[in-house]
Amino acid sequence: MKVEKENLIQFVNIVNDCCAVMDDDHVAEWLTKPNSDLNMEAPVGLVNTQAGREKILRLLYFIDIGEADL
Repeated sequence: MKVEKENLIQFVNIVNDCCAVMDDDHVAEWLTKPNSDLNMEAPVGLVNTQAGREKILRLLYFIDIGEADL
């Protein structure tokens, strides 16, 4: 999946949010691996839409508070 150039800033923000809730070494794998909490889509595949970014941020919130697994 390719991040469209107009979404690069949002993508960087999501990467930073990932780094805040998980080890930096795990971020790339988490972003590119299909996730059961995202209907088996990889988070990077959702970055190009506002709705997709909201799903990622909501999942990161639940990971941060311990309500969802990595």
